[in-house]
Amino acid sequence: MYIGENFSVRIPQYFHFAKLIDDNSLSGIAHCSFDPFKTINKMSLSADAEKILTVPNAGGNSVISEVVSCELLKKCFQARLIKTEMEVDYFPEGGSITDYMCEIFRHKVGVSVTRAMKYFGEYTEEDAEHLLMKKLKGVIQSSRNTLENWNKQILHVWAQSNNIANTITKVYHTLPNEIRANTVVLVTTTNANFIFDNR
Repeated sequence: MYIGENFSVRIPQYFHFAKLIDDNSLSGIAHCSFDPFKTINKMSLSADAEKILTVPNAGGNSVISEVVSCELLKKCFQARLIKTEMEVDYFPEGGSITDYMCEIFRHKVGVSVTRAMKYFGEYTEEDAEHLLMKKLKGVIQSSRNTLENWNKQILHVWAQSNNIANTITKVYHTLPNEIRANTVVLVTTTNANFIFDNR
């Protein structure tokens, strides 16, 4: 478990996650939970997370989830930011891109961040399948086109509840091997509203 100034993280699958990163042939899913002590604008962030927050990105409305993703990986797993979204090079350009590149457990990986949430109604298996298929296909495409020297990616999924996290996990295990590829899915459950705000 990590307890810091800004948040705590329970990581019961720390060694499982490390093994998935360490073995380039493995895909898999791991879980942790994130409990903030402060709102994002009152957190004292690392230089890596501040960089993601302040440099230009490719657009979209999830920059805060990417910032906190970077901070979590840094504090809990000693990850080091290498490149932000717009610094990662691709050829050909125009396809899916990853959110940032970091070094973690001595490996260089891409990190794509997404949010599993639903404001109205129940989060269904169909919702989970749509999200995972879209994001995992994007990971495969960006890994194929990148000019960087990473060997695999982390798909970091912020889940709005334990029920959503469990649904994501159940559906993940039904996906074809070619879609799971060697991507590591990290599901982080949190009730931090600022991660799910559209900004």
